[in-house]
Amino acid sequence: MRNITILICLLSLITTVSCTVISRQVRSEAESPVPFKMLLEEADKYSGRTVILGGYILETENLVSQTILKVLQAPFRVGEEPDLRDRSQGRFVVYHSGFLDPEVYAKDRAITVAGRVTGSAVEKIGDEQVAHLKIENREIYLWPEHITRPPYRYRRPYPGYWYRYPPFADPYWYW
Repeated sequence: MRNITILICLLSLITTVSCTVISRQVRSEAESPVPFKMLLEEADKYSGRTVILGGYILETENLVSQTILKVLQAPFRVGEEPDLRDRSQGRFVVYHSGFLDPEVYAKDRAITVAGRVTGSAVEKIGDEQVAHLKIENREIYLWPEHITRPPYRYRRPYPGYWYRYPPFADPYWYW
């Protein structure tokens, strides 16, 4: 019984560690997870330190030598994937040296970013002044878009039908 418990603990540890999307080198230099609100309030204290954050892209702006990503922060799920937007605690801005295609890094795409904190700033959104964290990008992971299967409206002739034929196939075709 004891061996099974140890085995389960080891497997869960290996599974958790293997689900990271940020490289080991950057991860070893990063701060232990800090609540986003604390990072935002004490940005000067964490200035120059590497943090790992996740969220959803709000806007991508390309300048001459850099790209600016405005991101709605979201806490992590398993594997450092951003959780629901409703759990957001604020915003952060990522400064990336070089070009990021705005069609790829489009609005509402999920990202995980490792970067150095460079401070905070205030942006006017509507009538409110909203503080956001400024981050210099070290590593970025763009999560794949979730592909949804078509709804089950029609009888399928065999398993995997939608993977072999387009979903716009004749819906009146039955066996």
